[in-house]
Amino acid sequence: MRVYQVSELVAAINAQLAGFGEVWVRGEVSGVRVSSAGHRYFTLKDAEGQLSCVLWGSRADRLRFKLADGLSVLVRAVLEVYSPRGSLQLIVQELVPEGIGELQLAFEQLKAKLEAEGLFAPERKRPMPELPQRIGLVTSASGAAVRDVLKVLSRWPHLSVLLYPVRVQGKGAEGEIARAVRYLGKLGTLDVILVVRGGGSLEDLWAFNEEVVARAIAASPVPVISGVGHEIDFTIADFAADIRAATPTQAAELVVAQLERQARRLQDAQRYLLFAWQRTLTLRKNRLALLSGARGLALFPARVRQVRAILQRALVLPQLLRGLVLRRHRGFQLLVSRLYAWPVRFGAARRREVLAGQEAMLSERLKALTFRRRLELEAKVRALQALSPAGILKRGYSITTLEGDSRPLRRAGEVQPGQRLQTQLAEGLVRSLVVGRESGKQQALFPFEDNEEGE
Repeated sequence: MRVYQVSELVAAINAQLAGFGEVWVRGEVSGVRVSSAGHRYFTLKDAEGQLSCVLWGSRADRLRFKLADGLSVLVRAVLEVYSPRGSLQLIVQELVPEGIGELQLAFEQLKAKLEAEGLFAPERKRPMPELPQRIGLVTSASGAAVRDVLKVLSRWPHLSVLLYPVRVQGKGAEGEIARAVRYLGKLGTLDVILVVRGGGSLEDLWAFNEEVVARAIAASPVPVISGVGHEIDFTIADFAADIRAATPTQAAELVVAQLERQARRLQDAQRYLLFAWQRTLTLRKNRLALLSGARGLALFPARVRQVRAILQRALVLPQLLRGLVLRRHRGFQLLVSRLYAWPVRFGAARRREVLAGQEAMLSERLKALTFRRRLELEAKVRALQALSPAGILKRGYSITTLEGDSRPLRRAGEVQPGQRLQTQLAEGLVRSLVVGRESGKQQALFPFEDNEEGE
């Protein structure tokens, strides 16, 4: 009997397993691990057994969906014994979700991921601008969608449309769409961006289901309207956009409808203003008709003539005033000449005598007033000195307060034994400690006061 080396036996088994060729295996994915090189390692199991599986990184990168635990899949693989561990494993060549297509599964997984992040939250959706005048358009320059959109927008002649042509399907289309949305959003001149494409299969529309497109739309500072496919088609871009339109044509219709609503509002406002003006004009006419027969209005022309006559007289008033001023000036000049004719010597001597007498009288009055005020001031100073605390202290009195308190003590009940006191004398300060207190009527300061009370 032949004796095999371990490696020889493994090689022999793998040679026999190669006879199986490629096999299709159905099972549930479990224990998915991703290596640093990007390989996927997982277990494919059912109720009765399990097999280890490996999906090389080059093939894993082509998966449109995320390989996760719990997925039911069909795998196309070859059998192999892994020499380092001596374990049987499946080398996966193809992996297909069972019960749901690969693209649909990728769609659902990305939708759930972005929804969990809040990219589809209603509170982050922005409304259509009130007057969308400048439109950014992201679509193919040669497709039917661009013709449909421009045809609808042409109904509003003052609209400005900036087209950013991109591929809308095929490899790399998602990158072009995302770059276009980001570029138009940064311009700062657009009011709204339309991302549109005509109908097609799920594969044809897949560029609008890529994460990079959804994130570019969600991050756009300008509101985005998504119109991809037909009414029954939904893409990730639709969920990320601020407004979802069923078709490209409807996306353009939403813009035009907003402008038409504003135009109707303007027309309604114009009609209201015209009606209000006509109504006011009618009321004023009726009011004027009522006033036309009034007595006061009948006298109005005569009053106007009277005012005009007053104005006519007022026109000659400046001339009259100038004549009056000239007469007064001539009289003033006459008085000046008479004053100069007065004997200068007599007038000057007399005025000096009058001024000298007035000066002497004012001097006497000032002296008397100064003397009187000095006497009053000295009396008040003496009174203040007699009443001032310093004066009282000089007569032998003192002021006692609690230490740290400026209020003087008046009653023995205000202090407690152990408290510190300070007594202000006429000269100096005495500090003391309370050892006891006696409350009672204040004793007389002078002996004769007791005698008077006894009497």
